[in-house]
Amino acid sequence: MSHSYFAQHCAATLRRRYTLWSPGPLRFGLRIWLLLLSIATSGIANAGQLGDNRLHADDLVKQVLSANAGLAAMRSAVDAAESRIEPAGALPDPRLRVTTAPRTFDGFTTPAGEDRGISGVIELSQEVPWPGTLGLRADAARREAAAVGDGVEVMRLQLEARTRAYYAQWAYVHRALEINAANQDLVDELRRIAENRYAAGLARQQDVLQAEVELQRLKKQALVFARLQDAVSARLNALLNRDADRPLPPPANLPGPRNLPAYTTLRDAALRQHPELARMDKLLAANQAREGLAEKAFYPDLNLIVRNNDYRPASETRSEFGLSINLPLDRSKRRAALDAAKADSMRLRYELEDTRARLLADLREASTDTRKAAETIVLYENELIPRTRENLSAARSEYGSGGGAFLDVITAEQLKLEAELELESARADYHTALAELKRWTGGELPAVATTPKNTDSPQVQHEKP
Repeated sequence: MSHSYFAQHCAATLRRRYTLWSPGPLRFGLRIWLLLLSIATSGIANAGQLGDNRLHADDLVKQVLSANAGLAAMRSAVDAAESRIEPAGALPDPRLRVTTAPRTFDGFTTPAGEDRGISGVIELSQEVPWPGTLGLRADAARREAAAVGDGVEVMRLQLEARTRAYYAQWAYVHRALEINAANQDLVDELRRIAENRYAAGLARQQDVLQAEVELQRLKKQALVFARLQDAVSARLNALLNRDADRPLPPPANLPGPRNLPAYTTLRDAALRQHPELARMDKLLAANQAREGLAEKAFYPDLNLIVRNNDYRPASETRSEFGLSINLPLDRSKRRAALDAAKADSMRLRYELEDTRARLLADLREASTDTRKAAETIVLYENELIPRTRENLSAARSEYGSGGGAFLDVITAEQLKLEAELELESARADYHTALAELKRWTGGELPAVATTPKNTDSPQVQHEKP
């Protein structure tokens, strides 16, 4: 039974028991007590809600992907590209031609003696491209639309990686401010100890001054972290398409290092699923369809004609059916257009190779950075942080017993502060590198076979060079 439910149950029981028969003063006091109990109950419930009011990376990514204006613009570009597919494969509009002779408006007599009214020619024509042309146009438009769709996925990966990187900085700066505040409390305590020892004649005034200097240095450092916090908040709000000064909830704790696949596994996944490579493939396929269109240009297009000519004296000869074609005599310009299309296809092949090489290089770099950051976290958690705390404890004990210098205590505090901040920086670096690793892999990382967990180090598979 929760605290809020228990309080509400007690209030309801007392209300039923005393409302009907309590005298005036007792009833008034009881009502005041019930009101205070209700306020306390609401406070408990609100406190529980505030305790869970933490910003999580996955939730932030979802909000960014749904609110970012740049990604919405890319989705609109996909809609536009898909809308061009049907027109690309459609026949040209038919053409209607109507002509008349103005002198026939008042009627006229034919050479055969027949009286006629207004006369003219009505012609309907339909252009029909060479067989296969419309299919190639639609295929090129379809593949270009698919390439734009892959571009949306590329931008989504970029946005997610950037969001997670800023989230890691958001978590870092909050932890840095917490560490700074804790060290300010520590130095303030050391300052009071130094003042008491100085008042008792057991320490020098310099000890007090050293503590004051260190305290002011920490306050200046807190200002730097506060400025960084504002900058990161503005960047996150920009990704969320909001005003830069909108407040953001504090971050949840960053999870520890995870089990990573080997680079060869990541490489195979990237080559198989990365949308940038798929986008380049589709652009190449679209241009190959345009090569086919350039080849079709060597053949004539057809023009079907239906005509009714009222100038003809006999009704049997007034209706006509015909066919016209263009004559592709200038083959040099068509050959140049075909050469240009082939050159574009070759250019796209080279760009695909270059994109693949750069992607694998970025993937390797992100993989290395992620593993090194994980190893750094383990080093700090298991070695450096415990040593700096032991060093500070020893320095304080020696100073308290009169056998050590106060400067040693301040130095030990600075080393501890530096190590704690570097650990948080390594955690932020790890999650930034992990986000880049997901980006260059093209999505979620491949699953890794479960291995016995080693609590002394992150589960990182080191691939052979």
